[in-house]
Amino acid sequence: MSLRVQVVVFFVATIVVAGCSNPNPDHASAAAGGKFFAVTAESTAFYRYGPQQGSGPDKQLEKGTLVSLIRPSFGYCKIKLMTGESGYISNEDIRLAPPALVAAATAPAHSSSSARFRLDSPDPRLVPPPEPLPDFFPEPTPIPEPSPSGR
Repeated sequence: MSLRVQVVVFFVATIVVAGCSNPNPDHASAAAGGKFFAVTAESTAFYRYGPQQGSGPDKQLEKGTLVSLIRPSFGYCKIKLMTGESGYISNEDIRLAPPALVAAATAPAHSSSSARFRLDSPDPRLVPPPEPLPDFFPEPTPIPEPSPSGR
């Protein structure tokens, strides 16, 4: 009988361990570790306060929207959008984002500050007007020197 109990315990433990394993490591329940996720559904409901809020979803996120995972949970996970807004979406609607999507979304702008503010630009806002400006402030009247008597 003890051999029979050991075999049953072994099979039960094997089933429990296999049931807890994650066959898809890209799924949202995987540890985030600073990774970005992307919406894989055509659109998914975004809830600011939780999926059971009385007002329904706050907006719809389109396919390919980049998010970072804050906390996975049962059915829904807390995420943060690239805009800084946080909320909840369905676990089934996101997967690890492809590296190309992350690189495109997080790449710095290619224009440098010197290219944006060139002083030799032909932009009419930076070119001085062709005629001289009118003299709005004439030379100030000189202050007379004090008299030698001190008064």
